Amino acid sequence: MKQKPPHTVEALQSEAFMEHAIEHHRGAVLRLALARTHSATDAQDIAQDVFIKLLRSATRFHDDDHLRAWLLRATHDSCIDLHRQAWRRRVETHEDMAAVADRETWDPAIEEVVNHPVWTAMERLPDKLRCALHLHYVEGYGIAEVADILGCTEAAARTRLHRGRKKLAAELARLEAAGSAPASTHSTAADPNEPTDPAMQQTAY
Repeated sequence: MKQKPPHTVEALQSEAFMEHAIEHHRGAVLRLALARTHSATDAQDIAQDVFIKLLRSATRFHDDDHLRAWLLRATHDSCIDLHRQAWRRRVETHEDMAAVADRETWDPAIEEVVNHPVWTAMERLPDKLRCALHLHYVEGYGIAEVADILGCTEAAARTRLHRGRKKLAAELARLEAAGSAPASTHSTAADPNEPTDPAMQQTAY
């Protein structure tokens, strides 16, 4: 049974509702923000912004799935807004992130991602492909849900996933040839209508 967040429309700003949202969904917000921005600092700033938007939202959430999808759409939109701002920093690698942010201040959800060996390959993908792969294989969303969160058509989402899988497999092969590929057997939430790609079995950081 789907868990319902503890609130009514009138109590959206309640402490209980916000505690529930942060406890159950902050990790997903941070992971997507990090996948989109490459920056631990930006990801944490975006998460704060997203939960402020939630606090002020009058949306009536049907269940926890609805709340989670709303938060991830808001995260994606906030990442786009950040990208458009002139003061946006670009942080391209794990080492660069360590240089600009004190790791002791990182959220555990960020540590989980950047410490995973597949992140080295994932961060080399174009943003649109990386976000689609992240939502599908890490967060477990289907094609329609990925399209809804990213604001694109289902056909575009399928194309991004197809191209993303090919590029990620190539990056993993390149890393393996260089002796730095991950030896992981993590499972992924693959679409039942798509063929299983062995390379994608390593994606769920």
